[in-house]
Amino acid sequence: MPLPVKSGKLKKRMILRPQIWACSVAIAALIMPAAHAQQPEATATAAAEAKRDFSLAAQPLSSAIVRFAAQTGTNILVDGTLPANIRTAPVRGKLSVDAALAQMLSGTGYSYRRNDARSFTLIRPGAQNAVKAGDAGVQLNVITVNTGTPSVSGLVAGKDAPYETTAAVTSIDAATLQEKNAGNIDNALRASAGTFTRKAMSGAGVAVNIRGMEGYGRVNMMIDGARQNIRVMGHGVSGGSAFVDSDLLAGMDMGRGSLGGAAGVGTLGGAANFRTLGIDDVILPGNSYGAMSTIKFGNNAYDWSRMAAAGARTQNGIGFMGAFNRRDSGAPKSGVDEKGRRLINPNQQEDLKSGLAKLEFGNGEDHKLLLGGVWYNNKSTIRSEPQTYRNQTYTARYDFTPDNDLIDLTVNAYYNDAQVRFTKGNYAGQFTRDKGMGIDVTNRSHLDLTNDIALKLTYGGAYYHDDVTNGQSWGTGGPGDGKIGIGSLFTDATFSYGMFDLTTGFHYDTFRLQGDVARKRGSETVLEAIDRSDSSLNPRVTLAVTPVDGIQLYSTYAKTFRPPTVTETFFPGAHGKTPNPTSPNPDLEGETSKGWEFGVNVLEKDVLASGDALRMKANYFSNDVENYITSGPYSMKNMPMLKFINIPGKTRIKGFELEANYDSGFAFAGISYSKTKTDLPYGMWSDGFGIGELNGLPDYTVTINAGFRALDEKLTIGGQIRRVGKTKAVKPPMGPQLIDVEGYMLADAYASYKYNENATFFLNIENITNQAYKPAQYMDAQKLGRGRTVIGGMTLRF
Repeated sequence: MPLPVKSGKLKKRMILRPQIWACSVAIAALIMPAAHAQQPEATATAAAEAKRDFSLAAQPLSSAIVRFAAQTGTNILVDGTLPANIRTAPVRGKLSVDAALAQMLSGTGYSYRRNDARSFTLIRPGAQNAVKAGDAGVQLNVITVNTGTPSVSGLVAGKDAPYETTAAVTSIDAATLQEKNAGNIDNALRASAGTFTRKAMSGAGVAVNIRGMEGYGRVNMMIDGARQNIRVMGHGVSGGSAFVDSDLLAGMDMGRGSLGGAAGVGTLGGAANFRTLGIDDVILPGNSYGAMSTIKFGNNAYDWSRMAAAGARTQNGIGFMGAFNRRDSGAPKSGVDEKGRRLINPNQQEDLKSGLAKLEFGNGEDHKLLLGGVWYNNKSTIRSEPQTYRNQTYTARYDFTPDNDLIDLTVNAYYNDAQVRFTKGNYAGQFTRDKGMGIDVTNRSHLDLTNDIALKLTYGGAYYHDDVTNGQSWGTGGPGDGKIGIGSLFTDATFSYGMFDLTTGFHYDTFRLQGDVARKRGSETVLEAIDRSDSSLNPRVTLAVTPVDGIQLYSTYAKTFRPPTVTETFFPGAHGKTPNPTSPNPDLEGETSKGWEFGVNVLEKDVLASGDALRMKANYFSNDVENYITSGPYSMKNMPMLKFINIPGKTRIKGFELEANYDSGFAFAGISYSKTKTDLPYGMWSDGFGIGELNGLPDYTVTINAGFRALDEKLTIGGQIRRVGKTKAVKPPMGPQLIDVEGYMLADAYASYKYNENATFFLNIENITNQAYKPAQYMDAQKLGRGRTVIGGMTLRF
């Protein structure tokens, strides 16, 4: 059903599919504020006569309609489909909306009729009197120009957006996360192509793995655009975790390989952004205030999860909302092993309290400011060592989107304070804390170089800074203290001509790293200040071709760069409280990756039946990584110690990824497949201690999902099969010898019933067969995955 939009707020996002699309931009009055319907006639007349600057190139009629609607905020309806061979005339100058539309349609044979101040009906040749906007006997096909869901520059959000983007990107919405995966972030990410996770040894945190690369910033993990850079050395996911509550998420956006914009700054293999709930997620369309609550209960020690949110929006564009969630889960049992036992995993219990608040100014206007705060507090245990996890994320996003093709400006700023602390046991009082802050500025411009060549520019800059402390004197365990600042300038220029799109761009990244290392001077150990910097120019070029509407082929060559982190550079190499003054490595070089990617996008609608859709994305990639950093052994007084080192030469990573989904409304099915071959080295002490990198991705992963809808599509019933191939792990206790880890297959089922817009009920069954299995990329070789778990709940909105 069409949705309302305002002029200047439309993100120009479309596929040129004139044979399939019924080219009508219909913004329905379903949730249009009544005030618009009651505007006096004089206001409508003024809106029709107001003049603005237009600059539209000659182009296919279908794409011209979408772009015209996006620039003017009007709704354009048409009966049937539009021929692919009809092109519009260019439109330039200061014109009224009516005059601009008439100029655009000149020579096409089409005319138009104004319905009201904000909508038109397009009339095909010879049918001037055949269609009236209100005719009950005429079905006007609809194309919706989406405002889009804001994500980080370089990533996309939404159902169709990944299949319109010439990069390996994926977007997961809240319904997929909550109803299909019961809020399990690890399961949702592992079911996406090219994306995996390293399972932490506690219930807290998620570590995203993309194409075999993860940890220490190789994957840029973010919460609402705020980078999550805390690293906990030993007894956890050392390379870094994002501490976020899945019950407060509105979606997750991932990008694999080289990324443009702020998402790709200082990262080697990709990015993942966790989007939290916003005001529009809480307030029902057409209302000025609202409340939402999600309550879940599960067996196998999942217990209760209770989330409540409320918000309001005033007529002058000010909105606010707040949410709180509480979950207290116990230690789950595994599935039944070959001896009939169900093992208990005492490290997976959680005592989680989280919340968020959002404040918005200027909704629906050219200027929009969104302020946010997200708070996370959790307790869990690793190897019988209790820990607390605290994360506070504060964000500010400013958007300026006037009716001007040259300006579409976004400014993001954030402050993030994350801390992990041992509360009892051998390391009581020790902690790691990362205080990070950053800002990125992005502008998007559209230019028509000629009648046939269009140019889209995306350009800006970013800077972020991390201050790492550990609350203990140097050399007593844990990572070293230090600071790092990373700045970047980036740009992408896309030239469009007919079926071809050529994108050239680059990141210019520079960093400064500061901290102390110990040096031996005779019998004394002294601290030496380290202050080093470096930079890297990272080019990227993509050629895309759309031979037929709905199918796009593309190829990319790119270079990415990741500087060494504070943790790797100043790691003292000690375990517990054993001083070790020689293992920091201030000479570490940054990692680089160079390689190719080939991809295909398919987005077809009305394929087998009216209203159905086929979405597919496939990618093949091959990259060479240089100066890869991992933990290496050395001996001090016959005692094995560690430090981080660069591996000489090139390390090859290559693979294939596929995501395909078909949805007819009544039935749906999909498959996600990944096969990644990597020669990345295993670091010493890579297993339970979490010092080095455990990059043993499965040989392959495949997830098959299918289901149907009934009762006017209110009821959804489905299931999925997750097959994970065999992998390698470091042989305890220190390696570097490897052992085989067997693959496994799991079956899940889910169902949801949308009673009305106010109430949705859902049920999820994970691991139906109650299989005992060793999860891939799990840091504790002695622990098994969660056994059969049934979680049910409901979401209420008022």
